[in-house]
Amino acid sequence: METAGVALAVVGTAELCLKYGGRLCEEYRSFQDAEIGFTERLLILENRWLKVEVQVEFLRNVWSDLPGRFQTHFHSILSVINSKLVAANDLLEQVIEKSGQQTEHALAFLGSRGKVRRIPFALTLKDAIDTTIRELDQWQCNMLDPNWYQLVLVPGLDVQKAASKACTDERDSDQTLDGLRCLLSSKDHIDDSTVDVFLPYDAVDVMASGVEFSKARLGKDKKSKDVVLLDRVQIPLGTDYEQSVTDVFHLVKFFSSIDPELFGFLPCRGALKDEEHCDLVFSFPKNCDDPTSLRALLVQASSTYPLNARLNIAQMLARSVMFLHDCQFVHKSLRPDNILCFATQGECPDKPYMIGLDRFRLIDARSKRLSDDLWYKDLYRHPTRQGIRPEKDYSMQHDIYSLGVCLLEIGLWQSFLLWEDNLESPAPREEYLSKEDLAIKNPRRRAFQVKKRLIKLAEERLPGSMGQIYTSTVVSCLTCLDAGNNRFGDQEDFEDDSGILIGVRYVEKILMQLLAISV
Repeated sequence: METAGVALAVVGTAELCLKYGGRLCEEYRSFQDAEIGFTERLLILENRWLKVEVQVEFLRNVWSDLPGRFQTHFHSILSVINSKLVAANDLLEQVIEKSGQQTEHALAFLGSRGKVRRIPFALTLKDAIDTTIRELDQWQCNMLDPNWYQLVLVPGLDVQKAASKACTDERDSDQTLDGLRCLLSSKDHIDDSTVDVFLPYDAVDVMASGVEFSKARLGKDKKSKDVVLLDRVQIPLGTDYEQSVTDVFHLVKFFSSIDPELFGFLPCRGALKDEEHCDLVFSFPKNCDDPTSLRALLVQASSTYPLNARLNIAQMLARSVMFLHDCQFVHKSLRPDNILCFATQGECPDKPYMIGLDRFRLIDARSKRLSDDLWYKDLYRHPTRQGIRPEKDYSMQHDIYSLGVCLLEIGLWQSFLLWEDNLESPAPREEYLSKEDLAIKNPRRRAFQVKKRLIKLAEERLPGSMGQIYTSTVVSCLTCLDAGNNRFGDQEDFEDDSGILIGVRYVEKILMQLLAISV
């Protein structure tokens, strides 16, 4: 569709969304005094709709400033919610028709019947509003939110002006503007005065215990007495110390301004700094037990670990990668050792949070091309990023490749690495990794041979346990840098400076595919 056509289409689609959403709430509101016990549901529905309404108006206000690829993408998303709102209106009309009455007579009908006649209709009405709430939540979580924060990538977009236009009347509330405020904070960061970025170096007592298979350490905040988590960011010799400290400063601000559950990163209290490294100080998520590394879960490989928990970890990791890139960072060390899983009140640990940003950098900063030659770390790196002197600068796609290796292990639910007694370094699990492949002397040929084996593993082993969509998603990650890859689109799509097209392709081909899977 041509740009002008998309612009006209989206205006009409946005108008229809607002029309059908407003009508739906008005219809349900007519039953609020019917004494059938769905007042609470009505409040939930109105809360959901207020947020959607503000975001639809926001998109309409910024539409002319969005790149063409974004316009097409968001028009598709608006079309989906419009169809859901039409279906919700139709469902309500069907419920009312089953009662034998029209909307304007429904209250009189309920009032004239006894309890026996009221209960079946009430249950049907509750079912209808529950279905509508569930559909709105699904669209918000699986379609809009993953794309919403990509708006920070659009250069010159006047977010504050558009937000002020969208937030009129009684809609300027914490609930309805939660997404917008998060968007603003992730673009403009937070005021320097609102967070003590660098803490006194003795502010935390380091504990002897840590997290198994992870370099994360536990500590106790001397002031609050809270148990905290320390994640070290090394400052390599020969690098610009002041620039490294500045990067850590921005990283702490980022972690301090986001919703931990939404972004999948722990809330940051600040950093401890010396000449060789900075230790990021993280709080635990609310009401959560001590963390377990994803590596530990994969090594244990419990057959009783629920499939839906594995899928939740995979989906949340994919969201976290997108959010990190949207906020202009690359991780560079994404592997199960650097993913901590938390459990709520003794339940299964299925809430993943990324750590291990020891080699992170801002996307627009120059890649130093410094690494190591440890095979068990190279396993999670694209072949062009392996060895002490990688041949390519680090980009977003290299994080996506690393995500693919992690998703493959999650799908198989076994670790590619095994730790034998008295060995500090892991050994390869021969069921999945060939010692012959790892023994190839030519580093580049070895790297691409291992990559080829991982793709074959995904194609042969994943369909039976995780399904075809999950399999396709993993393969898309592992081949995202391949020439002629028709899963991810043309290579030209990745060559824009702002990262917009990379982000859109990632959401379309990776994130939304994963979020569409349910068990």
